[in-house]
Amino acid sequence: MSVFRPLDAELDRLLSLQERFEQLRREVLLQKGKALCDLAYANSYDGPDPAVLTAIREALDSDRALDLQYTPYGGATITRRRIAQQLSERYASRFHYRDVIMTPGAMAALNILFRAVRADDPVGGEVILVTPCWMDYPLYLVQLGLRPVLVPVDPRTLHLDLDRLRAAIGPATRAVVLSQPANPTGVIYSREELMSLAALLQEVEPRPLLISDECHREVRAEGVPLTSPIEVYDETCVVYSFGKSLLIQGQRTGYIAVSPRISGGRAVGELLERICRMMGFCTPTALMQLAVRRLLERKSPLLATIDRRRHRAVTALRAAGYDLVPPEATFFVYPRSPEPDDFAFATRLAARGVLVLPSAVFHHHGHVRISLTATDEMLDQALHALGAEAGRLVA
Repeated sequence: MSVFRPLDAELDRLLSLQERFEQLRREVLLQKGKALCDLAYANSYDGPDPAVLTAIREALDSDRALDLQYTPYGGATITRRRIAQQLSERYASRFHYRDVIMTPGAMAALNILFRAVRADDPVGGEVILVTPCWMDYPLYLVQLGLRPVLVPVDPRTLHLDLDRLRAAIGPATRAVVLSQPANPTGVIYSREELMSLAALLQEVEPRPLLISDECHREVRAEGVPLTSPIEVYDETCVVYSFGKSLLIQGQRTGYIAVSPRISGGRAVGELLERICRMMGFCTPTALMQLAVRRLLERKSPLLATIDRRRHRAVTALRAAGYDLVPPEATFFVYPRSPEPDDFAFATRLAARGVLVLPSAVFHHHGHVRISLTATDEMLDQALHALGAEAGRLVA
């Protein structure tokens, strides 16, 4: 008998959502090769900003003997101090460096926080997920023994459905998770609706943690305002990844920012540091911690290209008859599928050499997510195929 045991049915189901798409992706890649238009994931075909590569090279050239050696659990002190200073200026609230926990990207940060809200609750608890949501939130929760509660957004506006949230929040709620801006929809939740959510959470005791996944915070047009939940609700932790704004997602460097006003004070950050050690893989590389010090204020000029493609994609999709809420941020456009089965629609697009993600992987139905990080040529081909497929279905 093998020492390896199969995963339980719910974990297997959650894993299979993306695995089904990955099988389709492999098949189409074999068929289409270089002709494939891959608009499924946010891999930047334009490459990273040259200034980012320069910062990494300069970090490698450091003449300080210990710069590439071990860093403390929670991250290098200088890097944390600089991020804390940036957060203090952004939110007009004094962050201590130990309110910042460096992580190898957002996935690790989420796992640390999910483990933390379960730490004093051995029988689990509920975590509310505003859906559609990033694909693996539920996977992480189920693996840790927490119960994900999926609360859909308003189907017309893709903004928060406060009535549904009010009905879902209760004594078993340990946390609420949303992304701001929202992935996959591209919506930015307004300050007013976040304040309304905060008011709902303040009615519960103990007050649930609000986890704000802000990986796409910088991926929005110049001048478009964005409110972080950390500004309106004290029991908030922000998850951030530098990979999106710097277009180096595979380098997986990010952090957790703990509200300076959170219940428990400094002890919360200390708990998260201890969980980093317990998990054994939650420390980012020393190299990237050095590099991001040089890049904290950097906004890649390639983000303007994303903004231009966003407008072009929305215009073309509407002209082809697609129903969509125009995104305000992120790398994505999230139109409604012309047919109810979003995976079947994505499969037909794949036959035309275009890969988009069906909304089923985001625990939602009837949409597809289109990434704008492909080349202009790939986007042109994809928009043509989307138009042709919509016309075929109408005919």
